[in-house]
Amino acid sequence: MAGRMAFSEPDEPETGQAETGRRPGRRRRWLVAGAVVTLSVAVGGALYADLSNRDTGITDPLVERTGAPAPPFSLPELGAPGRTVSLADFQGKPLVINFWASWCFPCQTEMPLLEQAYRSAHGTVQFLGIDTDDIRRAAISFTARLHVTYPSLFMPTRGPVAVSYGLLGLPITIFISRRGTMLGRHIGQLNSATLHAALAMAFGTGLTKQK
Repeated sequence: MAGRMAFSEPDEPETGQAETGRRPGRRRRWLVAGAVVTLSVAVGGALYADLSNRDTGITDPLVERTGAPAPPFSLPELGAPGRTVSLADFQGKPLVINFWASWCFPCQTEMPLLEQAYRSAHGTVQFLGIDTDDIRRAAISFTARLHVTYPSLFMPTRGPVAVSYGLLGLPITIFISRRGTMLGRHIGQLNSATLHAALAMAFGTGLTKQK
């Protein structure tokens, strides 16, 4: 929850002490607190349902389809710190950028799906991972364990690139056109149905599952 509420037990009245004038006020405070908790649960449940629907492909898999130019960047490769890769290197090619980290459980779940889609695309769509807020050694071990073959870059802290892409949490997946415009992004974990729906919406093609 966004905030924390502390509740205290009501004071026990002294033996023989009249409770008139104290209990109604205390009761009103408890009623107000209960109403706040109820409202918080309702709002939280609605938010959870919206995110769940988004992940199952029930709602629009892409948001913020502004068509604005994708912010440029240049970052070192995860496994080769001496080499840098920039957004300009992908000019003329549809691109999927996935912001992830080895400590992010949803990232661990969705990354095999991204790898599968990358292989199924046969080069028609490029995939790029950007490891964020992480330890390089842990990230390299992570990609090796999941047999990820598309390139990943390393961004150890949430610097200007994270700010320019509005990175408030992980994972986030960005879909960029061959002209370098933002076609939209998916916030949160992708499942197979949502990923393929997003690819079809962004690039006009569905990628089949690898056999």
